[in-house]
Amino acid sequence: MCLNMRLLRASCIAALFLAVLVYAGDKKSGQLYSRPGQTADLEIKKLVTARQNCENWAMAAGLETVLQQQDVALDQDFWVMRISGGEVCGPGLPSLDMMSNIVNREFALDDNRRVRLEWQYTPGAPVDVDAVIAGFRRRQLSLLLFRGHLYYLTGITYDESINNDGTRFFVINELRLANTYSHQPGLAFTKGRDNMNDIGGIITVSATSLN
Repeated sequence: MCLNMRLLRASCIAALFLAVLVYAGDKKSGQLYSRPGQTADLEIKKLVTARQNCENWAMAAGLETVLQQQDVALDQDFWVMRISGGEVCGPGLPSLDMMSNIVNREFALDDNRRVRLEWQYTPGAPVDVDAVIAGFRRRQLSLLLFRGHLYYLTGITYDESINNDGTRFFVINELRLANTYSHQPGLAFTKGRDNMNDIGGIITVSATSLN
């Protein structure tokens, strides 16, 4: 009887030790849990489309919509005049360095407010996915350059992994894009089907009130 009790106690201790080893191994691996298939989408009542299906007008329409979401009324006619010097159809996408010089300044609005605009261009596919998701939560609309054409970034599907130290990692599965051209369909960039190298970058513009 005593021998059986000792054997049972030894077995329990061994099982407990093994469980601790398994837990320690899991903890050492770093990953606490994952949340696949997370989505974030922007609900925008109206996305302005270009009055001419040309990339300078697409840029102008994109700026109008992005700023409209921040209560800044500067329409695409205003922007295309500054981009191209007139209401003409540009041959290609405006220089992004030129756009930075055009946008990064103070502007007086018709309602007597003054705002400072800040242009930010991040080249390539989104790396800081957390920042993109945070922008969606703030209802911040961005422009995405894909295969030389500008789209509105309106939705994202991603997998999220959270480690024991609190760090989070994201993997993009899909980017949903609305077209800046009139009467042209949007598209969905899908991981595994589309090429990340076709993403030219993300453009954001923020407005700060000066009065």
